Amino acid sequence: MNICNLLGLLMLAVFLGFNACNKDLELTPESAYNTEDFYQTINDFRQALFGAYGGLRSVHGFDYPMMMESLSDNVNTLQNTTNNPLARFGFTPGDDRILGVWAAYWSVINRTNNILDQIDGGEFPNEETRAIMKGETQFIRGYCYFQLGWIFGGLPLIDHVMTAEEIATVARSSQAETFAFAVADLEAAAAALPESQGGDNLGRATRYAAKAILARLHLFTQNYDAARPLLEEILTYDGLSPFEQFSDCFLNTRDNGSEHVFQIQYTSGLNSQGNPLVYSLVPENLRSDQFPQGGRSTWLAVSNDLYEAYDTTDVRRDFTIQKGYATANNVIDSLTLLFIKYAHGTVPPNNLDNDVNLSIVRITDVQLMYAEVLNEMEYIPDGEAFMLLNTVRGRAGLDTLTSAEIPDQQAFRDTLFKERRLEFAGEALRWFDIVRQGPERAAAIMNAFLAREEEGGGSLTFDPKYLLMPIPDSEMRTNPALEQNPGY
Repeated sequence: MNICNLLGLLMLAVFLGFNACNKDLELTPESAYNTEDFYQTINDFRQALFGAYGGLRSVHGFDYPMMMESLSDNVNTLQNTTNNPLARFGFTPGDDRILGVWAAYWSVINRTNNILDQIDGGEFPNEETRAIMKGETQFIRGYCYFQLGWIFGGLPLIDHVMTAEEIATVARSSQAETFAFAVADLEAAAAALPESQGGDNLGRATRYAAKAILARLHLFTQNYDAARPLLEEILTYDGLSPFEQFSDCFLNTRDNGSEHVFQIQYTSGLNSQGNPLVYSLVPENLRSDQFPQGGRSTWLAVSNDLYEAYDTTDVRRDFTIQKGYATANNVIDSLTLLFIKYAHGTVPPNNLDNDVNLSIVRITDVQLMYAEVLNEMEYIPDGEAFMLLNTVRGRAGLDTLTSAEIPDQQAFRDTLFKERRLEFAGEALRWFDIVRQGPERAAAIMNAFLAREEEGGGSLTFDPKYLLMPIPDSEMRTNPALEQNPGY
């Protein structure tokens, strides 16, 4: 967790930080600060960069995973009480969770723009250090623009510090233009960053982190020719390889290990720098000795649809999901399905101070992305794509699949997306995977899910407008140049 322990992090948390649960977030330009005085030495830029990393920690520890899982078929739409408007597709442009994601990513973009505006004139011991730090900043900004772009569509493209008055005049660019902006940042980052970061820099962005996010973006736009060489390069790098056991991927003792291409860093003992997602997923009254306030299982109650998708021999099922639990009073709740993927490691006394990291990209994701690319470019019976798929399945204790079970490209596509769902359940990737399959397929998936009796028996139908989230009301009021997404 070295990135969280470096000198200056706590200073910057006060200087530039915000609380992940605060819903009164505003896109206040950081030009409000006296940046010319602050950005001078390498330590100043280091503190600012850690503030940008810290912004990712905030959004990914709460609002983002809550929103992404709630929208998908991984979460029960009726039990999911706290996120019910999302799970039941009753949200509006005034939804707090949507605002939280929008504002948090824009806050990080503001921080990166401040750094990039000043970094070429700063004092650095050598140009290599400057280039790496600039590359990290471009990685973070490119990642944020990609995230906002696929969630909300086209964005105002702001690449430098602006006043509030200036921001309020910038209209939305297209989604394609937004992705092109993100690609430019990520490509620049990949060219500048080292293969690995160790020592005090452990956990910071690397060349392969940038290439992995870039490949993910290209998969979203179905640019398989662009994604293929990026994924090939990552898979041939000997510093990254899957853990032998699936369970190791979610233990704090294996953070920043060979499975993890890029993680959001958390640490305990630094005043709310822990991972709040762990607390959010722990069931009420479970492990009350370590979680004295209880958990909040109803925030993300797992769907039967997800649980039943696992084979009974799949080791991932019982590591990811717990079926029922005993409360502190020994009352048995045998109905609620709970995400427990992040609750297996060492749990500190403070329930909001858990130091298990969150992976943005695992090497298993890279393997499955590459299998997808190979299949989309050409279905080859029992070819390399099958080998990659079966490598992931094998670690889960599942049998090898052949072209006898997967006879064509569409069958492989369906099998691969199911495998991704099972491998990454609770990791905020399922909604992304649903959205990128397009309106027709997304509607088929979600309507089949919503037709289940425990999900309302078809009382809801999926509207493809939900593939883009609404621009928050507060942002629409602030910037009259923005246009709302269709249907909102």
